[in-house]
Amino acid sequence: MSAPGWYPDPSGNKGAVRYWDGQVWTQQTRAAPAAVSSGRPWGWFVLAMVVIIGLVAVFVLRPAGLAVSSGDPNSARPTGSQWNELPTTETPTEPEDPADGGLIDCPQNSLDDRSEISRDGRMHGGGLSFEPPGGFDWRDEPVFMPWLYDHNSTTKEIVWGWQSNVSVGEVRRSEGFADPRSTASQLMGCLASSGLYLGFTGRDDLRDESFTLDGNAGWRITSDVFVDSQGDIKGDVVDVIVLDLGDPDTFAVFISCATIEDEENLAEVATVTESLRVG
Repeated sequence: MSAPGWYPDPSGNKGAVRYWDGQVWTQQTRAAPAAVSSGRPWGWFVLAMVVIIGLVAVFVLRPAGLAVSSGDPNSARPTGSQWNELPTTETPTEPEDPADGGLIDCPQNSLDDRSEISRDGRMHGGGLSFEPPGGFDWRDEPVFMPWLYDHNSTTKEIVWGWQSNVSVGEVRRSEGFADPRSTASQLMGCLASSGLYLGFTGRDDLRDESFTLDGNAGWRITSDVFVDSQGDIKGDVVDVIVLDLGDPDTFAVFISCATIEDEENLAEVATVTESLRVG
């Protein structure tokens, strides 16, 4: 998860930026900065003169019969991944190719982010619970995931500006989540396209299969999510489990993010996943 700084407000507030402290989105917002002048207007004058001279050379000095192309300059298609600048909606859109690196619209309605351990020593949320990892490195600082309700999470700083996390919570069917399989795919897309992975370059799906927990059917997707903004860190192994617990309004969700090639972190998160239970 990504370096601190000012980024477009994920709540959909156009024309504003919000501060990402490297762990969570803060409450600090401000107007997006205007474009800054280079301070050298004469440079633009020189450039304009060069263009004018070039046009004179083409249309006045060119040999007779030399054709000038009149093709459409906008006909070339961009080859790189493009940011989806459409306004966010309450209904998430399942990507046509879940691993293509495109950004999708996700719900931005929940503020149910907390980090607390219950008296039974487990972390509960969305009808699920897990045993939190041991060690002083894991902290009671929640992760900002505005598509999860009853969201409970714990985090660990891997290096400055990058963290691992484990979460439980629920999503609402009324916000466009239809079944466990499509919901798992949508949530993986929400994670990959969120501020949690600034510098996102793509993902590889490692697992995409049905999943059952304590007799409850669901779906599980595990992916390597890659970034290019964290030096030697390649990204996270992200695990998304969605279960139908019989509630007509919600699906239960488990999400974990462990740093790629960090064997200690991967083992910690695997132990937590093994402890996942209904209730």
